Amino acid sequence: MSARGATMALLVMGALCAVVSAVPARVLVAERWHDLSPKQRYRTLQNYWRHQQLPADRQRDIEQRYKRWRGMSPDERARIQQNYERFRQLPPEERERFQRKYDKWRQHGESRH
Repeated sequence: MSARGATMALLVMGALCAVVSAVPARVLVAERWHDLSPKQRYRTLQNYWRHQQLPADRQRDIEQRYKRWRGMSPDERARIQQNYERFRQLPPEERERFQRKYDKWRQHGESRH
């Protein structure tokens, strides 16, 4: 993968930060439920309920992405989060331009498989 492709992939993986919030609460229960504030617990339960309403294939996709995220090193996760924050701070037209480029890049990659 080229440096440009790697950068795009990292930025896209950063978008998983947003998706991670939709991970089932049962994952958090085992790890740190008692460390969460009441507001965080409420949001976690809301995310869990939303997750339960998704089609099974979408649930699996989110769970696989979360598993991939959890398998990354703390440095990788930090780099992705930083890239995602940079992406979020872009003006809307630049974010759209980036999204179009990413979609084209991804489509090109899928056509190779």
